[in-house]
Amino acid sequence: MAKLKGDSIDPKSVIDDFFKYVEEYRRASAALDKVTGALWPTQQIRGLLIELALKTYLCAAGSVERGHDLEDLARQAMSEGLSLSQDDLQNIITCTNEIYCKITRLDHKYLCRYPVPNRGLLFTVTPGHRLVDEMVRRVVAQAREKMGQSGKSV
Repeated sequence: MAKLKGDSIDPKSVIDDFFKYVEEYRRASAALDKVTGALWPTQQIRGLLIELALKTYLCAAGSVERGHDLEDLARQAMSEGLSLSQDDLQNIITCTNEIYCKITRLDHKYLCRYPVPNRGLLFTVTPGHRLVDEMVRRVVAQAREKMGQSGKSV
C-alpha cells in the first residue's frame, strides 16, 4: 500500500509496483502485436506502457507524477536526467501521444481510450511494439541506474 506524504505519494512505497506494471504492459503489447484488427486496444496499451515507463523513471528520481501526456512526462523525466534520442521523442513519444492523449486534429482527448461516435480509422503513424519495447527497456534501465546513483533506497 502506498504511503502518503502530505498530498503526494512516497516514491519508495510504489517504485516496485511501477517496475512490475511496466513488465506486465510490455507483455501485453507483445501479445497484441500478434493480433490483427485490434488497433485501438493496441494503441491504448502502447501509450500506457510508455506512460508507465516514464513514470517509473520519475519515481526513481523521487517523484510520483500524475497525468497522461507523454510529451509532458518525457520533458519532466529529461529534466531529471533521462536520456532520450530525438528519434525516441519524435517517432515514438510524440506519435503515440497524438493518438493516446490528444488528437488535436479532432479536438478530442484520449481517442484510443474512450469510444467516440464514428471514430472510424484515422491515418496516423504510430510505432510498433519492437520500437516501443526498445525505448521502454532503455528508460527502465536508466530508472534502475538512477536509483543506484541517487544514494536513496527508493
